[in-house]
Amino acid sequence: MFKSSTSLAVFAFFVAMHASQLLAEEAVVSADRVAPLLDGIVSHLEQTGMVVLGVLIILVLASISTWSIFCAKWFSLRRVEKQTANFVENFWESRSLNDLNKRLSDFSPSPTREIFRVGYAELVRTSQIKTTEQSSTLATTIAIDNIGRSLHKTRIVERRDMESLIPLLAIGASACPFIGLFGTVWGIMGAFEGIAMTGDASLAAVAPGISEALVATAFGLAAAIPAAVGYNLLVNKIRGVLTNAESFSADFLNIIERYLITEKTAPPAGTTTS
Repeated sequence: MFKSSTSLAVFAFFVAMHASQLLAEEAVVSADRVAPLLDGIVSHLEQTGMVVLGVLIILVLASISTWSIFCAKWFSLRRVEKQTANFVENFWESRSLNDLNKRLSDFSPSPTREIFRVGYAELVRTSQIKTTEQSSTLATTIAIDNIGRSLHKTRIVERRDMESLIPLLAIGASACPFIGLFGTVWGIMGAFEGIAMTGDASLAAVAPGISEALVATAFGLAAAIPAAVGYNLLVNKIRGVLTNAESFSADFLNIIERYLITEKTAPPAGTTTS
């Protein structure tokens, strides 16, 4: 038994050594393939004019900014979706609005949480107005209008917060192709100037300058396409969050209206969510 275990250990050792050698050889081959590519890119950048090089740097920075904004907003909106769903679930499971309001600090910030906070605070304030008004019907109408306007304003504020930085993606998607086109036009102008000075209009003389100029267009498209796709994905996700917030706001307002119409003497603390 001991000899068998020893043999297996020796065999596993030699297999691991052989695998490590193969991996090392593969890494060397990959490095040998990448090195000429990097050298070619560096040599092309050294031969590129200052204007085209500046355009490429701008486009690279725009691409980095685009990806940073998209990733940050995507994960932020996913978190908001989960927090919204969690608050709505607790809203319907709570015994009363007052009970949920006492536990409001236990929930993470979300559009629905903010809508509830503002709406409940306005409900308390308008309940005081209702007791001082001579006409109960007029007081109820005023209260419902005030709460409705407060909820609408809250939705606008939440939408503005979620849409922050999103216009930068739209700007990048529309501007980057033209920035790259500017670099291409400038590079082609330089290529024609070279033809005028040397008098050589052969393809071998013109191709290097034009190919370097076309790189700017490629960089522009590489920066614009992710920006356009990211913009549409984020706008669609924001639209979904706002739809849920508007649905919650309508349900919340319906509950408040039923309370204001039917509960003439009960305090707001006893308002239920059913």
